[in-house]
Amino acid sequence: MANRTFIAHSPLGEELEFRSLEGNEQISRLFEYRVRLISQNSSIAARSLLGKDMSIEIDLTTETAGSGKRFLSGQVTQFSYIGKDGDHFAYEALLRPWLWHATRRSDFKIFQFKKVPDIIKEVLGPYGFTIDDRLVGSYRAWDYMVQYGETDFNFISRLLEAEGGYFFFEHSMGSHKLVLADDIGSHGPLPNGPATISYYPGNRAANIHSVDFIDDWRFAEDIASGHFASDDYDFEKPKALLETRQQQPAGHPEDSRELYDWPGGYTDAGDGENYARVRIEQQKAQREVAQGEGNARNIAPGYLFTFSKYPRADQNKEYLIESAYYRFEENVRRSDGAGGSGAAKRAGIDSPTTYRISFSVIPKSVPYRSQRTTPKPHTTGPQTAVITGPAGEEIYTDKYGRVKVQFHWDRYGKNDENSSCWIRVSQTWAGANYGSMHIPRIGQEVIVDFLNGDPDYPIITGRVYNAMQMPPWDLPANKTQSGIKTRSSLGGAGGAGMKNGAGDANALRFEDKKGEEQLWLHAQKDQLTEVEHDEDKWVGNDRRKVIDRDEFNTIHRDRTEIVDRNEKINVHGWRTEEVDLDETITIHGNRTEVVDKNETLTVHKSRTRTVDHNEDVTVRKSRTKTVLKNETDEIKKKWDITVGQMRMEKVGLLSTFNVGLVHSENVGLLHSSIVGGKRIEVSGVDKTEVVNGPRTTTVKSDTVTVEETQKITAKKIEITASQEILLTCGSSSIRLNKDLIRILSDLVRINC
Repeated sequence: MANRTFIAHSPLGEELEFRSLEGNEQISRLFEYRVRLISQNSSIAARSLLGKDMSIEIDLTTETAGSGKRFLSGQVTQFSYIGKDGDHFAYEALLRPWLWHATRRSDFKIFQFKKVPDIIKEVLGPYGFTIDDRLVGSYRAWDYMVQYGETDFNFISRLLEAEGGYFFFEHSMGSHKLVLADDIGSHGPLPNGPATISYYPGNRAANIHSVDFIDDWRFAEDIASGHFASDDYDFEKPKALLETRQQQPAGHPEDSRELYDWPGGYTDAGDGENYARVRIEQQKAQREVAQGEGNARNIAPGYLFTFSKYPRADQNKEYLIESAYYRFEENVRRSDGAGGSGAAKRAGIDSPTTYRISFSVIPKSVPYRSQRTTPKPHTTGPQTAVITGPAGEEIYTDKYGRVKVQFHWDRYGKNDENSSCWIRVSQTWAGANYGSMHIPRIGQEVIVDFLNGDPDYPIITGRVYNAMQMPPWDLPANKTQSGIKTRSSLGGAGGAGMKNGAGDANALRFEDKKGEEQLWLHAQKDQLTEVEHDEDKWVGNDRRKVIDRDEFNTIHRDRTEIVDRNEKINVHGWRTEEVDLDETITIHGNRTEVVDKNETLTVHKSRTRTVDHNEDVTVRKSRTKTVLKNETDEIKKKWDITVGQMRMEKVGLLSTFNVGLVHSENVGLLHSSIVGGKRIEVSGVDKTEVVNGPRTTTVKSDTVTVEETQKITAKKIEITASQEILLTCGSSSIRLNKDLIRILSDLVRINC
């Protein structure tokens, strides 16, 4: 066993021996090795090896380089019994990296505010294997990124390809390590073997067995795009210039073809520059590729070596190994020093040990970038989700009216404000501070589509009802109704919301049932209507308006109101009407005004009242009229005043009463006239005063002048003076007092 070049190490120990290996390994790809094994045991159970590590030890000893070892390690993902191999039983094990298990698992998962390296570690962390992070580049934090039904492996592969990173494996006894890299500095020289491998042409290599060599070398240069441009759009900066360009032409005709990518997947011009650089380097990495073949058993992807002794000097330089294809075969009996039997020879066991490696490389001077071969999944159509937000909120939005959702496929979201990114909501109209706005509320189901079918760019395009979010009106009973109904927030009660019934809502509803057509507008609290020019309303039948409290109307110019028939206004409390200028009221028929209690009329200047026909004024109790200055009453014909009981007239200074023809006063009981100062009564012709009962006149001092004749006729005349009575006619007089009667005259005649 000491002479063997290849040894298999497995959980079964020496029960399995190495026979051959064939397989490939490549940067950013999963290696796969088919290892043929032989055993004297015909009953090895596959489950004893599946999912377990197996390592192939490779002896690197040469005369020039000395001794050394390397390993190819992987997990057994398939184990087969394939028949007999000479006098042994043959098996085949398929070795793959632990990362291969990431192809067996897929997920729908949202990542927010994380960089790609962190996302990769989060995805691969549960697998429990070592990851060597050698990334040196600067990576942006993604606000929102979705693993959309992809296997874990496809997801991390496309992320690395998009960002300019890649991976490879470093093998050791019993394990293999995943290395993340993005720069040539992450790669070292070939371990456990010569860092320089020389070229020997086929005719010379056939006779050389003591050194590692390359005997076949092919190189090529391809035409690749030397220009790259990309652009994108940021709705938060609609006019931002996000176009980026990179140029690295190869220097030959037709090297200036441009690749244009849109959308570029960025909203920051600096990120766009980085992506453009990565894209042009991905093109450049394909331009100059070499392929070789030889016996150098230490060739391994992800390592550097120097190629020498090739006839073309431009090929003798340092290279990065991108891929390797191994073909190893071990002569077990020869390695053990035993001769083969005829049957063994016929079975091939007596064949010599061989090893051959094919590989591809790129110059170290060219930045290595994996090609973007892993497709990003696209959505196949719209889907629905449920609006989410913080606990205790009913509406959760930002200044753009965006909302957050919980997708039905999301197993990790907590139905809160972190369940998704902010998602724009399509409205029926959107302009510069005008348009429509209906913000979906927490718990409502919405239709989510994706811009360009990209799951990283959701947009809400509609809303739908479900069994927990039913339509505002019962269906199909109200199938002729359509409209809009909102709900008060926070804590608005459910219900129809009509008048004072249950429910807190604003609503606009159209009823289209034939014969019952209706437009219903409901404001849960206030309704504000603004018309900047004219407003016309036409009501074909009746109109009713009920205001439970106050009404205020302000008209800044004129108002015209026409009632073709009757108008009735009932004011159950008090009424105040104020007109700053003139008021004209024209009533073409009759007018009746009833005031159940008091009425006060104040005119600060003049008042004119004209009654074309008769006027009747009835005051059932008292009436007081005060004229602070003058009053003139002009009656063209007859004026009758009837006082049922008592009339008092008081004139503070002067009263003039002028009757052109006849003045008649008829007092049924008492007529009292009080003059505070002087009273003058002038009758142009005769004056007749008739008192049907007694008449009493009381004055402080009384002077009566009769210019002609005064006649007093009575049945009885009684004159009483408390002090003195004086009768004078010319020079004659009679004076009567309580003590004396004096008669003075030139002649006195007394007839008895």
